[in-house]
Amino acid sequence: MSAPRAEAAKKSRGKVAREAAIFALFAAPNLVLLALFTFRPMLYSLWVSLTSWRLPGRARDFVGLENYVRLAHDPEFGRVLLNTLVYSAAVVLTAQTLAFALALALNRQRRGAAVFRLLAFTPHVTLTVAAAIAWLLVLDSANGPGAAIYRALDTEGPRWLGDSRLALPALVVVGAWKEIGFATLFFLAGLQSLPEAPYEAARIEGAGRWRETVSLTVPLMGPVIFFMAVSGFVAAFKTFDTVAVMTQGGPVYPDSSLIVYHLYKTGFREYELGYASALANVLWVVLLAFAAAQVRGARRWVSYDT
Repeated sequence: MSAPRAEAAKKSRGKVAREAAIFALFAAPNLVLLALFTFRPMLYSLWVSLTSWRLPGRARDFVGLENYVRLAHDPEFGRVLLNTLVYSAAVVLTAQTLAFALALALNRQRRGAAVFRLLAFTPHVTLTVAAAIAWLLVLDSANGPGAAIYRALDTEGPRWLGDSRLALPALVVVGAWKEIGFATLFFLAGLQSLPEAPYEAARIEGAGRWRETVSLTVPLMGPVIFFMAVSGFVAAFKTFDTVAVMTQGGPVYPDSSLIVYHLYKTGFREYELGYASALANVLWVVLLAFAAAQVRGARRWVSYDT
C-alpha cells in the first residue's frame, strides 16, 4: 500500500474511532439507566419467578418452572387473559374507528375546528382515576343520569358494574372513551400531511368523497393506522387503574377482571411474589408475540410509499 493510501486509511480509522467514542459518551447515560431500571429488574423478576417467595418473609426456595406449570393449569389466569384480549381488541377497534371518522370530519371542518379538537382531546388528558370515578356515577342506575328514565318506566336499570356479564362491556366503553381523543388528533395530523396530488387526480376522474376515502385516504394512512393499532393494543392490554377503581375485578372474580389487575392482586394482595413474577414474564412475552404478529401481518397492507 502506498504511503498516501496508508495515511488516508489511518485517518479514516481514527475518524471512526472518534465517532464511536462520541456515540458511546452520549449513549452511556441511557444505557446505564436501561441497565439499572429495565434490564436488571427484568432479570431479577425472572429469578423470582423460579422461586416460591411469599410475603412476609425472605425465604425463596428454588422451584424451577413450577410457577409456570401452575399458570398453564390456572383457570383464573386463562379467564383474565381471554378477558384482556377481548377488551383490548374491542377498545382498539371501537376507539380507532370512531377516531378515524372524527378526524375525517375535523379535517374538513373550518369554522370552530380548534374548539372541536379541544373537546375531542379532553378525555385523553383527563386523569384515568378521575374519569373512572365520573363513569361510576354515569353508570349508576340508581343515582346516575339515567335513573329518572328507569323510574319513569317503572323498571330497574342494569347493574353495569354489579353484573359479571356487563362489567367488561362497561370497561370497554370507558377505555374507548379515553382512547378516542388521542387517536383522533394523531389521525388528524396524518390526514393533514397527506399529499394533495392523488386527490386532485381522483377529482378529475370524478371520484366522490367516499371513493377518495376508501381508495386513497385509508391506504395512504396505512402507516399511521398500523402504529395506532399496535400502540393502542399494548396500552389497552396494560389497563389497570380503570379496573382497580371501577370494579376491582368485578362482582364474580375473575369474569370481568383484566390481566394486570390479576397480577397486582396475586402479588400485592395474596403476596405470592414468585407466582406473580411468572405471570408478569408471561405477560410481556404475550405482548411481544402479539406485537410481532401485528408487524408481520402489516406487511401485507401497509405501504410506506406516498
